[in-house]
Amino acid sequence: MVLSSLLRATMDWTLIATVVLYALGLLHSLFGFCQKRQIFVKLALGFVASGFLFHTIFLLQLGFGRRHFPITNLPESLCFFAWCISLTFMVANWQYRINVLGAFILPLVSLLTIGSQFIWEENHSIPSGLRSGWVYFHSSVAFLAYAAFFLTFVSGIMYLVQENDLKEKKFRFFYFRLPSLQVCDELQKRSLFVGFVAMSLTIVSGSIWAQQAWGRFWNWDPKETATLITWAIYLVLLNYRLSAKWSGRRAAYISIIGFISILFTFGVNWGLHRYI
Repeated sequence: MVLSSLLRATMDWTLIATVVLYALGLLHSLFGFCQKRQIFVKLALGFVASGFLFHTIFLLQLGFGRRHFPITNLPESLCFFAWCISLTFMVANWQYRINVLGAFILPLVSLLTIGSQFIWEENHSIPSGLRSGWVYFHSSVAFLAYAAFFLTFVSGIMYLVQENDLKEKKFRFFYFRLPSLQVCDELQKRSLFVGFVAMSLTIVSGSIWAQQAWGRFWNWDPKETATLITWAIYLVLLNYRLSAKWSGRRAAYISIIGFISILFTFGVNWGLHRYI
């Protein structure tokens, strides 16, 4: 009992540190975005990296404390999704050095992290269907796919804003702060590829798990169907991107449609997938 109370108290402080550091990262990202000051960008990256570290520690504490992978209910899933988005943000920023990226991504990270705590379930029984080793791989690649496709969505939005200013020859506030069209297009292409591979692995691993749990590789469950539709949308986009038939504006619009489908897929939690 004492150890349990101590772990809970430690988790609380770890989570508070995570939220505060993410909030500071978001605040400094917005300052850097509005004022184009490099010092704010560097501070934002430091805060986000520290927040990500505490976030990782919190998830490990949660996993060991409850003795399960922390995605068994909606609050845990939102918290883990925020962690995946933070991971993709840091990787993308490390590779492309896009100073404004945090201003677009960190609001969702902060919202998911804080929102998960308002609906937190302290005593939650784990569904028997999630007591499988497949949950670690299947769920991880699914959430990483969602996070990568969110990055595809954000890069598409930035591309459309930049292209609109160039087309109208009206160089407004965003034009001098967003990355070039080439950088936006490259980021969209890379995140699209990563997300598509991760979602393909999600479908394959989910089929194998379904065979073990329900006796069939595919059941046309609502979440399975929604995932397949989303995968098909990104397959079309990836095919045309690789064939150089679509790029720029068309790809950006399809990436927005794809992310709307992602949100629907994430929210479909009934039928055989009624876990969270």
